[in-house]
Amino acid sequence: MKKAIIIIFITLFFALLFSEQLPVSVDLNRFLDDASNTIFDINYQLPYNSLGFEKTDSGFAAGLKVEYSISKDGKIVNQGDFTNKLIFPNQEMTRSGKLFRDKLSVTLPRSVYTMHISFTDIHSSINSSWSKKFVILQKDSFLSDLEFSSNIVSDTTNYLENFHRDDQLFFVNCNHIYTKGEVDSLYLYYELGNMRFPVGTLYEKINIIKDDDTVKVIINELNCRGSKVPQMRKIDISYLGEGYHNIIIEVTDPISNAVNKTEDYFSIKKKNASNYRLFVNLEDEIMLLKYFLPSAKTKIWKDLTDEGKLKFIDKFWEINDLDTFPKKNEFYELIRKRIQYCNEHYSHFKDGWNTDRGRIYIKFGKPDDILCYDTGLTTKYAQKKYEIWKYRVHYNYTYLFLDFQTNGNYKLIYSDNDPNESSSPHMEDYLGEDFDMGLLD
Repeated sequence: MKKAIIIIFITLFFALLFSEQLPVSVDLNRFLDDASNTIFDINYQLPYNSLGFEKTDSGFAAGLKVEYSISKDGKIVNQGDFTNKLIFPNQEMTRSGKLFRDKLSVTLPRSVYTMHISFTDIHSSINSSWSKKFVILQKDSFLSDLEFSSNIVSDTTNYLENFHRDDQLFFVNCNHIYTKGEVDSLYLYYELGNMRFPVGTLYEKINIIKDDDTVKVIINELNCRGSKVPQMRKIDISYLGEGYHNIIIEVTDPISNAVNKTEDYFSIKKKNASNYRLFVNLEDEIMLLKYFLPSAKTKIWKDLTDEGKLKFIDKFWEINDLDTFPKKNEFYELIRKRIQYCNEHYSHFKDGWNTDRGRIYIKFGKPDDILCYDTGLTTKYAQKKYEIWKYRVHYNYTYLFLDFQTNGNYKLIYSDNDPNESSSPHMEDYLGEDFDMGLLD
């Protein structure tokens, strides 16, 4: 059953990936409160580079609107919304495949409710949704669901309070996917609770199963006192094979012989081989990377060995990967296709990817609007063609390219809102006094 669920999930993921929907991963986990009600923790995550950022006075800003509703028997009994606001001082993080995470919690006494959540990028209006029928934990259960993480740090402050677990900042891994060779251990968090009598020693058995074979068994004695006892486990997965794994935790009370069991899954994927070469010449590789990286990040290039340069290239593509299911690096594939397009359409005496139009197209993709005109009669030069490119869905950028030598090699002479591009001080001489500045709005 679990394998069927993960196959369905993978299918749904690819459907989202290749359609105009946000790649949001959601993970639901249940815990009991002191009154034996079920707390439903809904964690969600998505890459920063899947959101549309706009330049503001404070930096580059994006927003993820979250709308939720809880229904019973088809009628909405509670609903609300909020917006996750993200602001970065520069563009580097906006292009990153690193993950934004947040969570919301709902406490319910019964299992007759359904929750629906809609996630919307406020700048592009691209969205996705998630629905789930809530099933409560049994009131006599003393074992919660499992939370997974590969990244925890000690933290007793109030920073990211929602992600605190037993004085640890516990970043939940919503998709339960781990990359072979990059992550050697996974962390599990669960709670023992709802204990109505003094409890001494309990026995914990952790089974990890792959292809119906048990590949790991861990047995612990738990000395438990109190109404809620948090449990944190670090599990070595470095020697496990690639693929899908079931994980089952059983906790037994030897006095009453009561046994509680919880089951979940995780998957180990193969690390992508180093095949991030788009050009024969390594210097072309760094020229491309400079489209995306600030000079402070690329100044070490000249001091690297060829092996070091290859590692530098690999690191760039891996950081910008979506960090999800596909075996291929989706960001790498996207840029490769953009380079191919530029070489087919903008090559005039030099490869199209290495032209001004190519640089902008590779960074931001197809413009939302392109205007093509000839310069007026009041210029100091012969009449020439120019193009105005406008990006308005994910960005608020405007560029003007002029065909100086009337040979198709357009040069950038005007840029608006993009701090990494500049405008020519002679723009009016090139375009003429009668140029309509309203075309740039």
